[in-house]
Amino acid sequence: MRIRKVKVTKEKRISMAYEVPNKKGSWDEFTFVCSDEPRQEFFTALAVLAEHVIEMCELPAAYLEKIKVRGVSFSFGGENDTMGATISASMVLINSHPDLNINTPHKAVEMYNPETPEDDMQLLSGECIEALSELITECEAYIKGERAQGSLFPVEEQIAEVDSTAIGIVN
Repeated sequence: MRIRKVKVTKEKRISMAYEVPNKKGSWDEFTFVCSDEPRQEFFTALAVLAEHVIEMCELPAAYLEKIKVRGVSFSFGGENDTMGATISASMVLINSHPDLNINTPHKAVEMYNPETPEDDMQLLSGECIEALSELITECEAYIKGERAQGSLFPVEEQIAEVDSTAIGIVN
């Protein structure tokens, strides 16, 4: 699975697009919008990206408190299917009601062409790559059903239920 886009709307709905490899050697695409609240780790992973918005957009460090990351768009290209990303955020303004929308420059994990010398102006920092990887992990967990509420039936209860039915005990 690879995440293509993740976004949190103002209504706190989660919008995602992702791809899954298919038997034909290409990718099947899926999108959804859901109002189930994600785990707190999801929001933390998004918030950590604010410092990278500041860095990539060359904004003053003092703006960090005003930045709220809203989403990330991922791309994959080149010979190695190299991942790239653009982070979308909003910034609270003092003299305007609406926030300022900010998109970082698109940067990649590595050069799309392995023959091209590395260029820091085109590449994500190691710290940003780690932060994006954590967000991807949280997106995958959300897609698999790991949400803020958690399971209504703890794993121990599910195992006990399966064990009791396996030996013929009916409640």
